[in-house]
Amino acid sequence: MKKIFQIIGVLTLMTGSFILTYEVQTVSKNTDQLLNEIKSKKDGYKENAIEPMIKDNTIIPGINGKEVDVKKSYEEMSKIGYFDDKLLVYKPLKVENTLDKNKDKYIIGFNSAHMNICPLFILKENNEIEEILRILKKENIKTTFFITSSYLEKHHNQIIKMVEEGHTVGNLSNNEDYEDSDFIWLKTIITNIGNQKYNYCLTRKKNKKIIKTCKIQDSYTILTNKEINSRPLINIKKFLEPGNIIIINMNKELKTEFQTFINYINSKGYKIKPLEEAIKE
Repeated sequence: MKKIFQIIGVLTLMTGSFILTYEVQTVSKNTDQLLNEIKSKKDGYKENAIEPMIKDNTIIPGINGKEVDVKKSYEEMSKIGYFDDKLLVYKPLKVENTLDKNKDKYIIGFNSAHMNICPLFILKENNEIEEILRILKKENIKTTFFITSSYLEKHHNQIIKMVEEGHTVGNLSNNEDYEDSDFIWLKTIITNIGNQKYNYCLTRKKNKKIIKTCKIQDSYTILTNKEINSRPLINIKKFLEPGNIIIINMNKELKTEFQTFINYINSKGYKIKPLEEAIKE
């Protein structure tokens, strides 16, 4: 009887060992299959970095790419045991010729792969924009306001509100005179009231003094001759192209037409992007 129990015990151990070995082999096989599947499919999800377009002293910023991080993607998918592209983890492929290396160049636009435009609203001393901000907030739109030092002096609470609501603030110094001491003073204020990464100057034509001064102050210089001074609803039509940076002067017409102005841009499939987002790599 004792031998029978010994035989049964040996057989049980052998059976258990066989099952365990089979399960380990199965898991190992599935693991190898999942890892191999990620490796075989990773190139299909790769997006190469797009280097900036540079011509003479102008630049259109590049765009960072991405590629699958095989190890981290496998760690995520091994939790469920099968391939799911929603669980892919990426690592960046960065632009080599970054904006930080090109502060001596004018930014004339941004990547046009998507239907995005970047309006720059010009604010001077007596401009009132409460209604403009109300509509932007209602439409969940972040945009860019270029302000003068006199505007800041009269409307500093308004500037704080802009920043809190996610808008980008650009520097017009004292009536666009970047050699005026107000430029540095205004830059300091803009830097300290929010989390804006960069500072911005603006010019309508190339100016060696402006680009040199702004570079010294670690600021990017925007160059565009696309400008709307009147009849905003009519004139916006000729500037609606992906990647365009458009100067829009604040006036009574714009305040009256602003909701219709926004509705028209939306109806054409365009999205308004703040400068901070539009030019980032």
